[in-house]
Amino acid sequence: FADSSENHFRFVSSLESYVAKVEVQYLQQVILNLLSNADKFTKQGTITLEVSVNESFIEFAVSDTGCGIPQEKQQVVFERFIKLNDFAQGTGLGLSICKLIIQKWGGEIWVDPAYSKGARLVFTHPIVK
Repeated sequence: FADSSENHFRFVSSLESYVAKVEVQYLQQVILNLLSNADKFTKQGTITLEVSVNESFIEFAVSDTGCGIPQEKQQVVFERFIKLNDFAQGTGLGLSICKLIIQKWGGEIWVDPAYSKGARLVFTHPIVK
């Protein structure tokens, strides 16, 4: 990450370990995109990756202490070519590609509207039995 030396990265989970059947390269792509976005829009803050599991899905959340996503933009950030900051690097395709990948495996992605310390994006991956 370009400015990662200024940010603190945390991993939070109550799981000691967990084995799941996933398409590793796609899961990595989504997580790295969300972490990269959080790093891009956070200066001297904290970026957290959280993982939890319930009976039917694994939930991942990437939260940051950056500038956040305005309430009125939280639905459109997953559309193609949408950029909230025209001066930030990128094409505006990252989150739309993440959404397509997540939908392909039967999950969902959304912006947590209750989070107010920056931005928090949450996505799910169904547990394959």
